[in-house]
This record gives sequence, C-alpha cells and structure tokens, in this order.
Amino acid sequence: MQLTFIFIGIIGILLLIYSVRILIKSSKNKQLAEFNLDCETKQIELNSNGLYSLCFLGAGFVGNQGKFKAELKSENGNLIKLNKTFPNYRFRQNGTIGLEYWNFEINKKGKYTLTFKNLTDLIAKKSMLSSKRRFQNNIKTDSIKILLKETIPTKNRIFSIVGLVIGINALIWGILIGLTNAFE
Repeated sequence: MQLTFIFIGIIGILLLIYSVRILIKSSKNKQLAEFNLDCETKQIELNSNGLYSLCFLGAGFVGNQGKFKAELKSENGNLIKLNKTFPNYRFRQNGTIGLEYWNFEINKKGKYTLTFKNLTDLIAKKSMLSSKRRFQNNIKTDSIKILLKETIPTKNRIFSIVGLVIGINALIWGILIGLTNAFE
C-alpha cells in the first residue's frame, strides 16, 4: 500500500513538471506586432508557420453588439479563419490588462492584411465581471491596442492548469501518505 502512494507521488511530480513546462512555454511566446485599433486595415508580416493570436490590450472584456468582426487575408486573397478563443485568456503587459480573443494558424509565411469591420459595434470594458461591467462605460476603440503574438493551443493551456492542480495534490498526498505510512 505504501508503494502505491509513493507511485502516485511520482506521477504527481511528472505531471507537475509537464504542466510547468507548458506554462513557461506560454509565457515565452514572442510578440510580433502591436498597433492601435484606430483604423480598419493593417498590414502584418509573419515570418514563420505556427499558431498565433490576436489580443486586445487595455480591455478585460470584449464583446460584440452587432457586426464587429476581423478578417485576415493572405497576399493571394485567401481568407484565414480566425477562431474565437474559449475561454478568453487574460494577461497583463506592463500593468495593462490584455485579452486573447482570436487565434489562427499560418501554414505559409508572408504578408497578410488584417481588416476590422464595424468598429462602432465593439464593446470593450475594463472588468471581466458582469456585475462591474454593468456600471462601466465602453472604452474608446482608439485607446485599445491590438497585439499579434505567438500562442499555444487552448487544450494545452487548460491541460496545464488541470495538471498543476492534480499534480500538486498527487505529489503532496502521495508522498505524505506514502512516507508517513498513515494507513497502518
């Protein structure tokens, strides 16, 4: 019985190490571009294949009250599918809150055109809590910045959070019970 709990503790250590590695990789993602959301079209250049995200910097909540949307097109006019992230990952950059809103995958490096349509239909607020948002005014679009950065898949991010919780518990309880022989 004691060996079983020590084995659980070892599994907890491995899960914890894997989860921390994913979080470190996520924190080291490079930021490729930053620009104000004051006009509707931006040219961006992506030099490598991979998974990228479009983030709003300066807002803790972003919603759509109508037809606000973004489109990403390659040089030859192909439309790149922008997927809304769920859940929206929140972060801080130099004390300013940010929100990862869309992610997309690039298979061919090159120049791309990012177009925002119907900016007046964008709802941006400071707080993510609906009880606080109710009393807040919308943030003006010209004070919001758009970040383009590398990202990791949502399933990896969720797995790392769940892995941290399970890993810490398995480590503590497995080693604690395994070494103290609590069930004898």
